[in-house]
Amino acid sequence: MHYRIGEFAELGGVSTKTLRYYDEIGLLRPVGVDARTRYRRYTAAQLKDLASILALRDLGLSLPEIRGVVAKLALKTDQRALLLKLRERVRRTIVKAAQSMNCIDAALDQWDGWQRAVPVVVKHRPAIRVASLRAKVKTYEDILRFEHELLDALPSESLGSVRGVLWHRCADSGSLEAEPFVEIKHQLPRRSFYDLKDLPSAALACAYSGIDDDAAEQAYDAIRNWMAIRGFALAGPKREIYLDQMLEIQFPLKSAERFTVS
Repeated sequence: MHYRIGEFAELGGVSTKTLRYYDEIGLLRPVGVDARTRYRRYTAAQLKDLASILALRDLGLSLPEIRGVVAKLALKTDQRALLLKLRERVRRTIVKAAQSMNCIDAALDQWDGWQRAVPVVVKHRPAIRVASLRAKVKTYEDILRFEHELLDALPSESLGSVRGVLWHRCADSGSLEAEPFVEIKHQLPRRSFYDLKDLPSAALACAYSGIDDDAAEQAYDAIRNWMAIRGFALAGPKREIYLDQMLEIQFPLKSAERFTVS
């Protein structure tokens, strides 16, 4: 027995518009179409197919994903394996949602009614060639002398636009060890007192601040909290990039594979 689209829609608990769309995208085709009237015809057996589609939709799958699942089921693919894969996807969604909730709660805790929480974003940066000078210093101000020594030793026409400092050890570790660096556009002869190397590509948790110590420390704290909430670890020395009267503070992320470039 064949059912016309209106009858089948009523039996299946959906609209005729939904059935036409499912037919259009190849999700649920009618068994036939009348050559003269162009009426779609369905069978009672297709009610089970429609129920499977609706059940998968209720589990959170998109229509293209459902189409793939239905195709695999038609090939007798293990339905349990498909459900396990779906469960893992839902679990990751729940974890991500919990992390987002923790971030919102942390931002609310930091809100004092006057100052906004420092936003943290993830950036993917390629490797760049740099000249650098690593030194142990007693104070943060001492690093300026090494920065000037590095820049004075390099021809200006070879310098790129990226400048900053790698922090290998900060004051809270009991000593200060920093590495001023500048991007190099052209090949330079290696000198004994500076290094030429590639600053590796990385996924970086980034925040912006003014150049004063209080603003920078607030940005550092924001990134630390952001990483703690999401379970990330540091993958290398922290980076400070100079942007006129601003700093971009960057923490390389060890779990960079969790991010994709949009």
